[in-house]
Amino acid sequence: MRAALVLFLAVGLLPSALAASSLPSQVLSHGPTTLVSGLPGFTVLDNVWYRNRTFYVLEDESEIPQTDRLLTLSRSNSGTQSVERVNWKEMVFYDGEDGSPKEAQAKPDVEIKELHGITLFFNDGWDGKWSGYKWLYHMVAEALLGSLSVLSSVPPLPTSIQSQGQDQGQDTRQGLVTYGGDGELPDRLVIAWDYNWDARYGLPRAVAEALFGDDKLIEPEEWTQMTSQDTWIYFERVLLVDRNTAHRHNLLARQWFKMAVDAYRLASSPSFFFPTRHALLSHYGIRTYTRSAPGLRLSGKKPKIVYVDRQRTQRKFDVEVHTQLLKQLKNIEKAKKAVVVDAVLEDLEKKEQFEMFSDADIILGIHGNGLAHELWMPEGGIIIEILPPPTFQYDYAPVSAVLGHMHIIWQYDKIYPRYKWIPENRKNETLIHDGSPIPLDVDPFTKLVEALVDSMSFSYH
Repeated sequence: MRAALVLFLAVGLLPSALAASSLPSQVLSHGPTTLVSGLPGFTVLDNVWYRNRTFYVLEDESEIPQTDRLLTLSRSNSGTQSVERVNWKEMVFYDGEDGSPKEAQAKPDVEIKELHGITLFFNDGWDGKWSGYKWLYHMVAEALLGSLSVLSSVPPLPTSIQSQGQDQGQDTRQGLVTYGGDGELPDRLVIAWDYNWDARYGLPRAVAEALFGDDKLIEPEEWTQMTSQDTWIYFERVLLVDRNTAHRHNLLARQWFKMAVDAYRLASSPSFFFPTRHALLSHYGIRTYTRSAPGLRLSGKKPKIVYVDRQRTQRKFDVEVHTQLLKQLKNIEKAKKAVVVDAVLEDLEKKEQFEMFSDADIILGIHGNGLAHELWMPEGGIIIEILPPPTFQYDYAPVSAVLGHMHIIWQYDKIYPRYKWIPENRKNETLIHDGSPIPLDVDPFTKLVEALVDSMSFSYH
């Protein structure tokens, strides 16, 4: 029995010892892995190592979540293969074969690439599995916005605190502003496995390149090259983004089947997204607006209504309904109450799309990816999402909430009340996917729009 126990203990310690002996000696100068934020699917860790599709965490006092709560692992030739755990104290006090301390045994033949600052590591899409990254909503409004929400709630890196005062003036001129206490823009984005991440319209790429630049946007081919030939990668801080992990473990994600709903709840305030919006718009030479208070028009401007026109898609109005809607919206404009834009996004370049929404006050349209452009509307605007009764979807409403926008769901002739926004009412998705015309009673709908315009123009002064 005792022999069996000794054997069990030896086997249990063997993986940690083997992992420790394979790690480069530089790990000792960076310290153990620490858990910064433990939300599954959006976990933030400091001091993490990576090699050959394997993450290495050096466990000390900080309790690192179990692997199933960190990442979804792959058993194929693509994707993250494993997470190895090394006991930090064993690593520090481990002696080499010659009895010398571990830190004295340098390994000049080991290649190391250190990624300082904050790295977003998007782990989805290996083996061609669906990641959603080719869609503006799933890539930017879910994965990226969820990541930034989490980062706004955690303390910045010590190195960021030291350099913030020195670099802020230069960063602001370049449009790469910091969060003013809510964290900072991540230093890079790694899309490790999904080769098809920008296969639709290119909007996710347009956003990623604007925020990170070519040199800090690491795509699958570059990631494969970086990590080939047994190269060690060191992450000073890494946020592990994993859609399936979020769905497995987070209550709201499971209820709504939306990966980032729990992450949005961690956002420090609606203003946390301003640096990202400003960085993107500045990259394209577009002015960044702010409003004096939520629900008010932008200062010195008539309220701007952007109607997201889907008439070239399967999800659309009957021609007569669309014509009547445009006519009545234009009547609001003729009354000099607002500016109305009929936005056919298919006809617009990416910069034109971003600019279209950068000074919007009200965005309205049928449920669809175009509503994700609410990301670029100044916080405190209004979204009106049109759905066919009895369909209810909870895609854009939580995005509006985290961005500080008012969100209204409209079904045919009335507002769908908030007390019905519960998972049990999420149903009848076929009505927005089967090509059926979306019904709309135009008269009460445009009366609502006009009332909102009037409320945005109201002032005590």
